[in-house]
Amino acid sequence: MGSPTSPSQTQKPLRLIVAGLSRTGTASLYLALQELGYTPWHMCEPVDNPKLMYTQWTDAMKRKFFNSAYPYDREDFDRLRGKYDALLDIPACLFWDDFHRLYPEVKIILTSRSADSWFKSVNTTIIPWLQKPLLNIVQYFEPTRLGPEFCMVKTAYRVICNHDYSSDFAKKRFMEHNDRVRRGVSPERFLELQLGDGWKPLCEFLGVPVPKIPYPRVNNSNEFNQGADQADRAVLKGLLMTWLACGTLIPAILLGLLCWKTGYIITF
Repeated sequence: MGSPTSPSQTQKPLRLIVAGLSRTGTASLYLALQELGYTPWHMCEPVDNPKLMYTQWTDAMKRKFFNSAYPYDREDFDRLRGKYDALLDIPACLFWDDFHRLYPEVKIILTSRSADSWFKSVNTTIIPWLQKPLLNIVQYFEPTRLGPEFCMVKTAYRVICNHDYSSDFAKKRFMEHNDRVRRGVSPERFLELQLGDGWKPLCEFLGVPVPKIPYPRVNNSNEFNQGADQADRAVLKGLLMTWLACGTLIPAILLGLLCWKTGYIITF
């Protein structure tokens, strides 16, 4: 990221916003955009300072959705996005209307799928992760990545469905979000992509040649859960090592027991 206080003078112009919610093919599109020469932000992107970026996204959501008197302006968003010229996934997708208004040159893609398949996907990946008892405890003791990330994702799902993951309500909010995007974006700046559409419509919309490699297909439910599990184990191991190095033995022992009881086997 650039400076936390002001946008970089050499910052790339923002070129693309992907307004589709998580689990609509955004991870595959993230890799596709990298292949096309973009520098995209996605939740799977390893950032230099996750605490700063995640905290800023949470602040932006609170100011837009829960304190409308002080929404982010273009300078705020430039400061937040840093080096990235394409933004995908939560929470960026929740600000599609702000980006549409503040950046007249930006194109907007809506990634979508059926409400039923989206609901099934999100409830076998993101929602179970958010509801893990151990992570809901550890988040308060890990301020570098997990704590800010948990706060950001939970705030995003408060916006999306107010943490009501019942079938009818969540599907209704998913469809309402997509309909708002379809109605709200200028047609010349808009493309809707369904799962499986591949390179052709994307490259035609962006005005670039079609690459001579297959379109990426990544981050199915199993891949998501395996990646999240590896990341969580790394966080837990780091916290344990920090506490042991500081001689904070009782919390370290308690965390070790909780890890063992909940199936997080930590190896050193």
